Amino acid sequence: MRRSALVMVVFACLVGASPAGAHSRAPTVALDYRLELGTALPAGVHADVIDGDRALRLTVDPPHRVLVRGLLGEPVLRFAPDGVWANRASPTADADKLVRRGSGWERLTAGHTLLWHDHRLAPPAALRPGKSTGWSLPLVVDSRAAKLEGTFTRVAPPPLWPWLAAGLVAVVALVALARVTPRRRPATASAFAAVGAIGALAATTAFATGDAITRSEQWIEVGSAGLLAVVAAAALLFGDRSLRTWTAMVVGVVASALALGSLGVFRHSVVVSSLPALLARLATAVALFGGAAAVVLAVLTPTKKGVRR
Repeated sequence: MRRSALVMVVFACLVGASPAGAHSRAPTVALDYRLELGTALPAGVHADVIDGDRALRLTVDPPHRVLVRGLLGEPVLRFAPDGVWANRASPTADADKLVRRGSGWERLTAGHTLLWHDHRLAPPAALRPGKSTGWSLPLVVDSRAAKLEGTFTRVAPPPLWPWLAAGLVAVVALVALARVTPRRRPATASAFAAVGAIGALAATTAFATGDAITRSEQWIEVGSAGLLAVVAAAALLFGDRSLRTWTAMVVGVVASALALGSLGVFRHSVVVSSLPALLARLATAVALFGGAAAVVLAVLTPTKKGVRR
C-alpha cells in the first residue's frame, strides 16, 4: 500500500514539475557563460548585466538622455527626464517583447530605470570553454554616439566525479544503516527528511535571492521549503510510528522534487545564487540525498498498526 502511494506522489510531483521545466521563462539557476560589462559609461548612465536571465538594467539620471539603437540601427529605447519610451515601429523592440508592433513611441515607465531581455546578450553557442568574445549595444548619450560594451566568457563545466563519489559513499552508508538498525528506521527517516528539508530551504532561498529579477514561483518554492522544514521538525516529535513514517516519506518526496529542478548547478559553472557555487551545490545535494534517503527508509519500514516507538 505504501509503495503504491509513493508511486502516486512521485508521479504527481513529476507531472506538476514538467510544465514549469518546459517553460521558456523558467528561472535560471546555472549558466555556462559569464557576462561582464567592459565600458566606462558617461556620467549619469549606469548599467548592469543580470546573469540569471541575460538581461540588461540601464539607469539614466536626469537631465541626461540616452537612445538605445537596435539590430538594424533603428531607435529602440529612449531614456528621458519624463521616463523610458519604446519605439513601437522597431523590429528589435518587437523581438525583445518590449512593446507590440505599431507606430509611435510608448512610455514603459515614468522612472529612469529599465530592465529588459536584449537578444544581443545571448552568448554564441560556438564559443569554446575558456574563450571570450565581445558584445556591444550602440547608444546615443546626450546627442553623442557611444557604445555599451562587454564580454561573454564560456566557463568550463565543473567536475562531476566528486559528487558522484560522495553520493556512492552516502548510498553505501545508508544501506548499512538500514540493515543494522531496522527498528530505528522511522526515526532515521524523519531525521533524513529534516536534513533534506533544510537543504531544500537553503538552496531555494539562495537561488531566489541570487537573481536580481526573482519571479513569484521562486518565492513559492522558498515558502514550500520553509513549510517542509517545519513539518519535518514536527515529525521528529511524533510518537506514532506510522504517522512519523508517512510524514517522512512525503517530506522526502517534496524535498527531492525541489532539488531535481536545480540539478543544473552540477553541469554548469556559473551558479546564480547568493551563496558561493560550492555551497549552493552542497545544499542541492543535501536536499536530494536527504529526501531520497527518507523515502527509501520509509518504504522499507514495516507497517504495523498500533506499534509505537
